[in-house]
Amino acid sequence: MEELDSITISEERLEDCRDVIEPELQDLIQSALKSGFSREEILIAVSELVAEDFATVMKTPSVH
Repeated sequence: MEELDSITISEERLEDCRDVIEPELQDLIQSALKSGFSREEILIAVSELVAEDFATVMKTPSVH
């Protein structure tokens, strides 16, 4: 298992990226709420999907 020692990401680029994806994330959450899922269920599902993608990008194993 590889250990992740550090990731270098520009704080400015990260902030810009958050500004771009935040509205779509809120739309996704609202859509899932209308489908009958709780906010907790939605956030857990999104968190798991993000963890899976992150593990793939970093080439590290993920825990589900």
